[in-house]
Amino acid sequence: MITKKAQNKNCFKREWIYTDSARDAWSLIIEQYKVLKPNGKILLPSYIGWSANEGSGIFDSVLNSGLEYDFYDLGLHLEINVEDLKQKVATDKSQLVLLVHYFGFIDVSYIPITNWLSENNIYFVEDCAHAWLTDLIGGRCGRKGNYTFYSLHKLLPVSTGGIMVNNTPADIDNNRKINPFFELNFDLFSIYNVRRSNYQYLSGLLADLPGIKVIYKKLDEGICPQTLPVIVENYDRDKLYFEMNECGFGMVSLYHTMIKVLDDCPYESASILSKKIINFPIHQDENNEQLDKMVIQLKKILNA
Repeated sequence: MITKKAQNKNCFKREWIYTDSARDAWSLIIEQYKVLKPNGKILLPSYIGWSANEGSGIFDSVLNSGLEYDFYDLGLHLEINVEDLKQKVATDKSQLVLLVHYFGFIDVSYIPITNWLSENNIYFVEDCAHAWLTDLIGGRCGRKGNYTFYSLHKLLPVSTGGIMVNNTPADIDNNRKINPFFELNFDLFSIYNVRRSNYQYLSGLLADLPGIKVIYKKLDEGICPQTLPVIVENYDRDKLYFEMNECGFGMVSLYHTMIKVLDDCPYESASILSKKIINFPIHQDENNEQLDKMVIQLKKILNA
């Protein structure tokens, strides 16, 4: 029998719980994990930032949980060292594994990694703070882990807001927190497309610029970038940040300072990339003319 319209309210349902921030959503997820594993452990990527104003959105929640933690290796372009991840997971398959989709991008080995985690019944979470349009519009991440979480202000002109997403809710009909009202009255599909277009245009302008190395040269289908991250070579990253901002171009330097426990670590992501990375804005308020002017100013500063 086939009904005239869909009737199964649980089919493809994801439980959304609104929080004040992505940090709060991540903390809630950890608390859910602790119910299952009170003495559990969290396995984190080796690229976690800290700032004097905000602390660390990822690591503060881990410290507050009181659980043990460890790190798996990321390379210079934030690519996961798959063998290192598997070896770390094999030591304790009850661990919570966190995958972070930095700047809206998924890892080159995302599919085999998540398939392996699922096949081995590993509890894992996807940090989509930067990548929630890559999830919701692109469909490229966020659905494979036990949970995922979003940060609204990373992509929208709002000041607060996070979402905890349970991909396998047990009973969703009686949960009053599902799909709460919050400020999401934006054309997300258009924002997704403008961000992709701006990224492709700007990466083309930067492609042959000496001293600037684009980390993600290829923008795959379904990926919605949060910013355009590059490696700055032969120029002081912090100096470039201030000079560009003084000229009116809103550069950011995400993860410029690592958490203390990653000091002097062997991982390239923390020891090298964090000192050279800078992020160009590619948000939905920009156009090609503005991007042209930004690159002209960049070339003046670099004498390129």
